Amino acid sequence: MILSQPATNSPQIAKIRALPRPERRIADQLVTSLIEQGIDRVYGIPGGTICPIFDSLADTDIDVTICQHESMAVYLAYGYARATGRPGCVLVTSGPGILNAFTGIAAAHQDEVPLLVMAGDVKTQSAGRGALQDGGAGGLDIMSMMRPITKYSEALRQPERAGIIARQALNSCMQHPRGPVLLQLPVDVSMRQIPMVSYEQHLPGPMRADDEVCEKIADMLSRAQRPAIFLGLGARTTGAGPAVRKLAERGRIPVFTDVEAKGEFPESHSLSLGMFGVGGGPSAEAYLETGVDLIIFVGTRLDDTTTAGYSDLLGKAQTVVQLDYDPRRLCRSYRADLAVCCEPAGTLERVCELMHTPDIHTVLMRDRAVTDARAADYSFEELRMGETGPFDPSAVVQELQRAFGPNTVFTSDIGNHLLFAARNLVMDTPRRFHVSNGLGGMGSGIGTAMGLASAYRGTRTVVGICGDGGLLMVGNELATCAKYNIPVVLAVFNDGQLGMVNHGFRKQYERPLDCSLPRTDLAAYARSLGVRACRIQRPEDISAAVALIDGPLVLDIPIDPEAAALNPRETTLAFTS
Repeated sequence: MILSQPATNSPQIAKIRALPRPERRIADQLVTSLIEQGIDRVYGIPGGTICPIFDSLADTDIDVTICQHESMAVYLAYGYARATGRPGCVLVTSGPGILNAFTGIAAAHQDEVPLLVMAGDVKTQSAGRGALQDGGAGGLDIMSMMRPITKYSEALRQPERAGIIARQALNSCMQHPRGPVLLQLPVDVSMRQIPMVSYEQHLPGPMRADDEVCEKIADMLSRAQRPAIFLGLGARTTGAGPAVRKLAERGRIPVFTDVEAKGEFPESHSLSLGMFGVGGGPSAEAYLETGVDLIIFVGTRLDDTTTAGYSDLLGKAQTVVQLDYDPRRLCRSYRADLAVCCEPAGTLERVCELMHTPDIHTVLMRDRAVTDARAADYSFEELRMGETGPFDPSAVVQELQRAFGPNTVFTSDIGNHLLFAARNLVMDTPRRFHVSNGLGGMGSGIGTAMGLASAYRGTRTVVGICGDGGLLMVGNELATCAKYNIPVVLAVFNDGQLGMVNHGFRKQYERPLDCSLPRTDLAAYARSLGVRACRIQRPEDISAAVALIDGPLVLDIPIDPEAAALNPRETTLAFTS
C-alpha cells in the first residue's frame, strides 16, 4: 500500500500583519471576513446573542434569509455552497438555536459541504453561572458536541483573535475534505471594539500522486483485460469528471458511479455502467459479476448505501486501486493493493498521459464487455404516466425531466422517491443532481433545493423531489420561499405514508406498521404559506406547471403506495440475508 503525503500535513505559510485601521466591533470584523470570501447571502434565525452580527450585516450588501427552523437554515446554506462553490454561512443564536442546527451541520460534515456556522453565546461574565442558554464548558458545552461533526470549532474568547480565527475557519472549511466549521460568539465579545488584525493563510491544496505512482497505475490499466472505474463523492467535490472521461475514452474503460457522483460521468455515454448502490441499475453489477481484473475507486465513500450493502463484488477484483484525498477512507471497507492519498483529478490526468493506448483487440474486447453489461437493463426504457393517478413513480420522474428540460438541477429528499429519482433521472452533466446521502435526513433535499434556487436566482430551474412525509416535517420553510420569492419547484410524491419505512418493515417483520400520514391537502397547505401549488391529475399537468414558475411552486403528485424499489441498505439492516 502506498500513501502519498496528505495535504493536511503539508507545510503551511501564515502571515499576520497589523493594519492601521480604526477600531471596529468584532461583529463588523467578522462580517468583513465574509465579504472578503465572496459570500453574498447568509441564512439563519436571529436571537439575542447573535444579533450583533445581524446588525452588522444591515450595513452591507449581503442578503439575509431568515428561515423558520435552524436545521433548515443549514440545509439552505448547504444548497448555496453547492451552487456557488463558496462557503455557506449560517447564523444561529445560543441554546436551542445551535442545538436545532445540529442535524444540518452533521449532514454537511458527512457530505463534505463547506459551511461557516456562527452561533451566539451568553456574555463571558455569565458563563458557568447557570445563565440561560450558556453554551460554554460550564453549561451546554456546545464545543464538545460539535467537534465530532465539524472540521474546526472555536469559541471566540479573545477579541484580538477575531480576524485570525475567522480566516482560519474559512480556510479550514474549504480544504479537502471540506466541511462545516463553528465559531461560538459571546455577545459581549461581538460588541467589543478593537483595531482589526488581518490574517492571511496560504494553504496548498491536495497534491496529485507522483509520477512513479501514476506510471504504475497507467501500466496496470494498459495490461488489464476487464478494468473499471468507480466514482464517488471525492470525484465530485474535486471535479474529476473531465479527467475520468478522457482516461475512459482513451483506454475504453467502463465507468460507474455511486449516487453522490451521479452525472460526473455522462450516463448516456457508451462506456457508462450507470450507478451502483442506492438507486443503481443492474449494468454495473452485471459487469462485476463476470469478473474484473482491475478496479479503481476514485473518491468513493464506500459506505453501506454506495456499495449495495458492502457487496462482495467490489472487492473481488484481482487488483484494487483507491485514490482519495481523505486518508480516512483508504482501505476502510475493502482492501486495496495500491492506496494513494492524492488529488484525484490531477492524478488521473497524469495517468492518462502515461498510459499506452490499447491495441485494437483489447479495445474490441473491452467494448464488447461493456455492451453486454449495458444490455442487462440499462437502456433507460421510456416510461409514460397513466391517464390518471395514482401514478408510477418511475414514470413521474421521467416526465419531470422531460417537462423541465435537461439543464434542470434536481435534488432528492430521503425516502422511496430517492430510489426512483436516482434510477430514472439521466444525468450527463456534473452537479445537476444533489442528495444528502451521508446522513440521510428527511428534509435535507427540500432545504438543499431551496438553497440552490436562492443562489441561482432564477438562472437555473431547481426541482426538489420529495415525499409527503418530508414536506409535513419541514414544510413551514415554504413560508421562507414565499417571503423571499425563492423560485424552487417541489415535486411532492404523495402516497399518504412513510413509504420506505412501511415497505421495509413489512418485508422484515411480515406484518404492517401504521406508517400512514395525516390526511392533508398539500396544495392547500402550500397556498396557506403563500406558495403557488397545483395537484397533478394528468400527465400534461406537469408540462403545464413549467409556465407557472415565477416564484416557489409545489406540485402535489399522487403516487401508487404499493410502488417499491430495491433498497440496497436492507442488507445492512438485516432485512435480507
